[in-house]
Amino acid sequence: MNSDLLGFAAALSAATQTGLLLQLVGAPRTAADHAAAASLDARATERVLDVLVAFGVAARIGATFAASPWLSTQLERSPGGPQNMTALWLHVPEFLRTGQPFIKMDAAREATYQNVVGALGRMFAPTASSLADALPRSPSRVLDIGCGSGVWSLAIAQRHTSARVTGLDLPAVLGAFRTRATELGLSDRIETLPGDVHELTIPREFDLVVVANVLRIESPERARAIVQRAAAALVPGGELLIVDALGGGTPEKEQGRTVYGLHLAMRTEHGRVYTPAEITAWIREAGLKTVETIDLATEQIGALAALLAR
Repeated sequence: MNSDLLGFAAALSAATQTGLLLQLVGAPRTAADHAAAASLDARATERVLDVLVAFGVAARIGATFAASPWLSTQLERSPGGPQNMTALWLHVPEFLRTGQPFIKMDAAREATYQNVVGALGRMFAPTASSLADALPRSPSRVLDIGCGSGVWSLAIAQRHTSARVTGLDLPAVLGAFRTRATELGLSDRIETLPGDVHELTIPREFDLVVVANVLRIESPERARAIVQRAAAALVPGGELLIVDALGGGTPEKEQGRTVYGLHLAMRTEHGRVYTPAEITAWIREAGLKTVETIDLATEQIGALAALLAR
C-alpha cells in the first residue's frame, strides 16, 4: 500500500469539509482565488490542490485549478447530485460514532426510489447493454424483480427482439419503467406486476428472472427469500440473473466492494453488500446448480458483477 495515501486522504477530506472540492467543479481559478472564495489560506490551499492534482482529483490548467475529468464524471453521475454526494461522505465520522445513516432510503422505499430510479437507469444503461450482449441464451419471457426504470431487463428486450418483459416493483416506481419502455419503443412488449415481491403471487412462467441491485437493500433473511421466489418463478431450464456489487477476484474489486458497502450503509438502515459466496449458497438452496460470473465493473461501482444461474 502506498504510504502517501494517508496524506491524500487528509487532503481530500479537508477539501471536502471546506467546500474546496465542490468549488473545483466551477470555472478554473488560481489557488489564491479558490482560497479567497472559500475563506482559506492561499499557501495551504495551493499545497492541498497540488496533492489533489497528483492523485487525479483536480487538474492544473496553466496557473489555475479545476476538477479533473474523473471528478467531474463522478459528481455529475451521482444520482443525488454533487452536493448530496459530498454531504454523504462528510457524514462518515457521525456514522462511525452513532451508526445512524445519512439517509434511510429503505424506510420509505416507494417514495424515495421513484425519485432516483431514472438517474440510476441512465447511469447503468451502458453496462446493462453490455450485459444483454453477454447473455448466452435468448429469453422469451423475462421477469424483472425490483425493476425500477427497467434498465437491465429492457436492455435485454432491445437485444433479444422476441423477449417480453414483466416489471415487478412498487406501484409508484413502475411509472419510470413504463416511461423508459416507451422511450425505447418497447411499450408493446412489457407488462407490470405492482406490489411487494415478498407478498405477491408470482406465476411460474419465465425463462429469465432478473434481480438487479435489489438484494443489497434487504436484510439477509429477506434477500435469501427473494432469491427463492425468483427461482420459483422459472420454468424448467430457466435462468436467474443477479446483478450486484459482488467484488472478488482482485484487490481493486474488493476495495470497490467495501467502499460501496460503506456508501450503502450510510443510505439505508438494513442495506448490506453480500458476497458472491453468500448469494451462490442461496441460489443453490433454491435448486439452481450452475452459477457463472459476468464482470460488469464500472467507474461508479468497481465491484459490479452478475451471477447467471441455471
